[in-house]
Amino acid sequence: MRPGYVSYIIVLSTGLMLTMLTMSAYRQAVLSQEVQSEAQLRADYADKEDAVLRALVNLVPNRAIRSMQHLSNANSSTRRALTWEQIFSDALDQANARRSISRPLLESVDGESAVVGNSGDAALGSIGLMFDAIEPESGFVAPGINRSLGTGFPVPLQTANDTVAARDRVYPIISRDKIFGELAAAGVGLPVTKYSGFNVIPYPEIRFGYAAPGQPFVAKRNWWAFSMQLGEHESLLGSFGREGGSSNERDFVVSIYEIPSQLAISAEAFTKLGMHADGTPWQNVSIEGGVYSTRAEVDGGMHIERLSGRRGLTLGNQVTVGDRDLGGDPFEPGVRERFEATHGDFLPVTMASESGRAAFFPINRGKAFFDRFAHAPETDVLSSTTWNSYSVGALQCAMRLDVTEVASSTDPTPTALRFQYFKGGVRESLELSLGNGPDGLPFGYVRIAAENESHVFEGLNDVAYGSEGLFHYQSGVTGTVTFNSQTFGDPNPGKPKEGYFRPSLPFEVKLLHESKLSIAVYPERLPGFLAAIGADGTEVNHSLVVNVDYSTSGLNNPAYKPAIPATENDYGLLLSECDDLRAFSKGFSLVTNLRLYIGDDFNIVATTPPAGSGLASPFYPPASLFAPEKRYGTEYDPFRVRISGQIGHLGGEEAADGQPVHLLDVKMGSEEAAEASKINVNLQPITHPAQLPPVTMMNWLVTVEERRKGFYTATGSN
Repeated sequence: MRPGYVSYIIVLSTGLMLTMLTMSAYRQAVLSQEVQSEAQLRADYADKEDAVLRALVNLVPNRAIRSMQHLSNANSSTRRALTWEQIFSDALDQANARRSISRPLLESVDGESAVVGNSGDAALGSIGLMFDAIEPESGFVAPGINRSLGTGFPVPLQTANDTVAARDRVYPIISRDKIFGELAAAGVGLPVTKYSGFNVIPYPEIRFGYAAPGQPFVAKRNWWAFSMQLGEHESLLGSFGREGGSSNERDFVVSIYEIPSQLAISAEAFTKLGMHADGTPWQNVSIEGGVYSTRAEVDGGMHIERLSGRRGLTLGNQVTVGDRDLGGDPFEPGVRERFEATHGDFLPVTMASESGRAAFFPINRGKAFFDRFAHAPETDVLSSTTWNSYSVGALQCAMRLDVTEVASSTDPTPTALRFQYFKGGVRESLELSLGNGPDGLPFGYVRIAAENESHVFEGLNDVAYGSEGLFHYQSGVTGTVTFNSQTFGDPNPGKPKEGYFRPSLPFEVKLLHESKLSIAVYPERLPGFLAAIGADGTEVNHSLVVNVDYSTSGLNNPAYKPAIPATENDYGLLLSECDDLRAFSKGFSLVTNLRLYIGDDFNIVATTPPAGSGLASPFYPPASLFAPEKRYGTEYDPFRVRISGQIGHLGGEEAADGQPVHLLDVKMGSEEAAEASKINVNLQPITHPAQLPPVTMMNWLVTVEERRKGFYTATGSN
């Protein structure tokens, strides 16, 4: 063995140095693991929070609707389910935020006893720790009502109803008592003193193209602000490694935009656009602005400025949308992203599902929209506005005309009508018996003149000339009338005749085609009739619903509910004397569950635009007609049909047998289809609340937007 030596100092020093290096590397590895763990945890919580926000988009409108429904305020259990606290808890459940693997999934793989090592799994039971109102507000949300939250938040609504204001902090309340007031004056487009219900506000920056982002549109915005941080629950409970970013509390605003239908076409149905049912392309059709349909097939070489849907959109080869090339099928991967990168704007073809934290909800009650007798009274409601009164057009009408009695169980001829109207702000009823007048004349006629005598009439009157049950009639006459055969023709030759009159009723029972029992309505007679019975004027009595009262039983009560589509045994509704609606300063609406026959020109006389509105002439009184079926013409078919304004459909997502609805297929009073060349359609959007008729369809747009603290200062001012 060769001689040598060992230096203990060198060996120990080297060993110590290697040990320290090993410990340092281990420490760095541990720190790196902690950083990665924290980063992963933050990402986990961020994903959970995003899922919670998407769940809120569906939950908030659902609970808002339930808060407007019958018995929503019946007991504490019912109320609790509608609170913001429960909404947030349910959002955690829907987002599956409490567990990384859902229990059904574990059960499906026989893993009920598995030990889950995901440190992000937590009970998340302390809702008040994770969700709270924007500081310095208390509670779960800070509602945008009666005070401003400061820069960076939407303008608030106001209400004089203290109950609505108090409940809006606890539940998502939608109510007509929430209006635009002085607090919103600087943030809306029109004076709040004139347009408090709906005003002009910017469309949100979302992909769903009911309107272009930032474009002014007619709406009312309800909103609630809250802070969210799911990790705060575990952090405050002292659980190691579960902070999830305890210093990163984020602020959000959830909004429900109430949007009255205002597009050129708003169809809650599966529609075929650009083509008639017989395969003929639309002709003489002009469409401005956007088009919305639940599901649509677009063909016929159409051009549309903006197209949006909820369930599916199919575009034909020759269809163009917007003023720029889409760059391909908008539903092919990459087309949307390429368009937005090229143009810096959203694609003008959009689906509601592409909007992320947003959802579009048409308020569609279907057939129930037309029939006020299909709904029971609503009581114990949290909101001051009940759901049926909000969503059923028949219940929104100021005036009501009902068939209340018929001749017998086998003879459906109406023998009594009930007319309801407002007088001094109180609804009153006028019962009208339809028994015969003198000499076999209809109800209401009285003798006024002998043959060849004249009479001067004031206002509108119906007059009759004849004898022995044979008469000739004239409706809506005024001024001097001479009762002779030169004026009326001779209804009973060789016999002495007399003149009769009655003040023109705005409705009567008539036969269509000499066989079909019908209710005739004459809107131009309503102002004079309302004045004659001492009712409020047309600024209050501005809308009329015509129904059959099948709610009571008895030998002479109508025993049936009108069918949709109508049968030959159902009444028709004949609309005449309706070309000039200038007397209706707030517009005019008609709702019925009967088949509607439009017998005259409707609303073709222009009036002066509302003062200060900025609307151009010609301006027509805002009007709407809601009926499950429409026919054009009564005794005679019109040569041509011209439609201006907006068109909608309430048929629901699926039409009969899954076939699409053809919106511009027009039927005449004779039931014959109009030729495509004889249909002229000019559709434009509503851009101003002064253009809204008394009764309109409603839509909700729900959004959740983040409010970053660097861009606002919460004042909490009252």
